[in-house]
Amino acid sequence: MDLQHYLTDNRRKLVEKWVASVIATYPPNSVKFFTDTKDPFANPVGSTVKRSIDLLFSEVIKNKMDPAAVNEAMDPIIRLRAVQEFTPSQAVSFIYTIKHLLRKALEKHRRDEAVERFLDDVASNADELMLVALDIYGKCREKIYTLRINQAKNSLKKLLIKKEIICEIPDINPDSRT
Repeated sequence: MDLQHYLTDNRRKLVEKWVASVIATYPPNSVKFFTDTKDPFANPVGSTVKRSIDLLFSEVIKNKMDPAAVNEAMDPIIRLRAVQEFTPSQAVSFIYTIKHLLRKALEKHRRDEAVERFLDDVASNADELMLVALDIYGKCREKIYTLRINQAKNSLKKLLIKKEIICEIPDINPDSRT
């Protein structure tokens, strides 16, 4: 079996299935909106998912993935999922779907040694994608928590100043003294 020919001919269908599996992780009303709304400005989440999955598909089917391309493709989708109401495992679980999609698509050809090697490469690449996704997710969540802490500190400071428990000392510029 000529894998490259198969992947070229079936790329669009495979990417659409992977996108559909990602979108299916959202609530039913969101799923309908993401699939029906084609305008990327009206539907930035759906557009980001489609673009990221398309780029990730190109990388996951390679023998050796390009780390820069993987990061570029993974970052937008993981940033979205990090701020949405997903658990960490739910946010990144879509990555493993590609292994099952390709295994099912190539099921008839599983006796072919080249197909088995390809599926092993895909599984290995999906594992690498998962590690990259977890790193990005962790950094995003850390940033969110830092922002929340800073916001809480600022709110508390403003409250204490308002209640005259503390006072703000104005900045004195040493150059402005005369």
